Amino acid sequence: MSRRVLAVSLSFLLAAAALPAQTPTQNPPAGVVLQSQSARLNTTDASVGTTLYDGDRLETQSKGALSVRSASNQILLTLAEDSLLWVNHENAVLTPKLDRGTVIFRAETGEGIEIHADDVRVRPHAAVLTVGEVTIEQCYIRVTARTQQLDVSTPKETKVLDEGKTVRVARVGACGAYLNQAPAAPATGRFWVLPVAITVGVGIFGIHKGLESPDRP
Repeated sequence: MSRRVLAVSLSFLLAAAALPAQTPTQNPPAGVVLQSQSARLNTTDASVGTTLYDGDRLETQSKGALSVRSASNQILLTLAEDSLLWVNHENAVLTPKLDRGTVIFRAETGEGIEIHADDVRVRPHAAVLTVGEVTIEQCYIRVTARTQQLDVSTPKETKVLDEGKTVRVARVGACGAYLNQAPAAPATGRFWVLPVAITVGVGIFGIHKGLESPDRP
């Protein structure tokens, strides 16, 4: 009897020991919450220090904001108020999906990040510190290159957005009657380039100052 008990006990111990080794491989951490105000992580309040995983839902409420850092420590994401974003990875690239509102990203090396908004993809153009901003509007996806250039892509074309410039990309199936009117800015396909960057205030954390390159005045 004692041998049977010992054998069963060992089998449970071996099974339990195997689980921790499998879990990180199946669902490794995607990042961590740095700062939070009136923000939710899935169904609970987002707390500083909470670990993020692929599939997590990040949402800010009115006058809220949320700042998260990637597991690689190379990417910083900040959600403005009334925003909704899903955490995701494709291979080694962080590919968060913005469903509503505004996200600002800072990529320390200009690599490892691609923001998805509808069928629009936004990523750094070069492997240097890059800061960008993506906003979902009623009729457009608005993208601003705050530091360095950005690549802004749709399924049919890619535009290089210069630093300090803003582009609006028409949303497929949205505001069709409005989009048929004469554009107020130069337009190419779905891209409406605006000559001056539009600033959207996040409101807390001093995010804009924190996201700018330390080498800038």
